[in-house]
Formats: sequence, C-alpha cells, structure tokens
Amino acid sequence: MLDPRRPRAFNQALMDLGATVCTPRNPSCGACPWQGYCAAYAAGDPARFPVKDAPHPVPFQVIGVGVVLDGAGRVLIDQRLNEGLLGGLWEFPGGKQEEGEAIAATIARELVEELAIAVEVGQELIVIEHAYSHKRLRFVVHLCTWLAGEPQALASQQVRWVRPAELADYPFPAANARIIAALLEHLARPGAA
Repeated sequence: MLDPRRPRAFNQALMDLGATVCTPRNPSCGACPWQGYCAAYAAGDPARFPVKDAPHPVPFQVIGVGVVLDGAGRVLIDQRLNEGLLGGLWEFPGGKQEEGEAIAATIARELVEELAIAVEVGQELIVIEHAYSHKRLRFVVHLCTWLAGEPQALASQQVRWVRPAELADYPFPAANARIIAALLEHLARPGAA
C-alpha cells in the first residue's frame, strides 16, 4: 500500500485525514476518501471508535519521612542513587509505609535500614500530597531526634549533616521544597528545637 519512493507522503496524508476528517469526536464520514474501506463506517457507528482502554488505577503510597536533627541543630540529608526517578537529587530519608504499620514505626524502620541510625520520632511537621504520572504519593513528615549510630549511605550515594540554612545549596525534588519551608518555619518559632 505504501509508495516505496514516497512513504512519508502517505504517512502525512493519514495524519492529516485523522486531524481534519476522521476526528475521534466528530467524524465526517461523508467527506472521507477512505469510507469504502472503513470498518467503523461499515459497523454503522463510527463515533464508537477509536476504542480506548479503561484507565488503570494509579497506585497510591504513603511515604514516611524523617527530618533528623542532631544536638548541634544540623539536619541529615542523603543523596539518591543516580539511576532511577529523581536520581542524584538530595532528600530527607524515609520510605514506604508497610500495611498496618504506624507512620512513626515506618520512619524509625526506614532510618535503620537506609542509614543505620536510631532516632526518636517526634511531632508531625507536614503532610504533602504529590502526584506523578504513574503514582500518587502522600509524604508524612515527622521531626526526629538522632539518638545513636553513625549515618551510613546504605541505600544512597552519600549522607550529610547540614545547617538548615544550607539546604538551599542542595538540589532537592520539587516536593521537598514544602518540607524545607515547613522546617525553616518551625525552627524560627521561639523555643523550637
């Protein structure tokens, strides 16, 4: 069916046909040069076509995040591995909540697994809803006090203690901007630790 010398012209003609005559919502079958070969027209209801798959539900996950502070007022951040989504960016440590697990337990478990540290999980700092094209996330962020263990990069490139004012010097994923703002606001309150 394709002209071997000008296949581009045929492809362009099909795209033009779909953009101007055979549109999904308002097909102009009377003006269509392809009408005699059209299965949708032969079926008697061309508006039913194209048939679209039902949308798949987007997975939803709850992520427990720990903003870990040490006795000197520094905050712990880690750098994501280069491969994968948001590779190489910095983040506050945490991970996926397991079914039936309290969020404080999620955060404590994740910090042991990812950084080999023990923390006291304190007050909730912020909850953030964030959507990607392939999943929806809820970040439940708690302030944490570092208790024991030297932070190790077990699931990341590196870890670093930084002053809260230095967080702007590190590239973070977009959702973390609200965490940083909430942390700075919390720390600015009288008596905050």
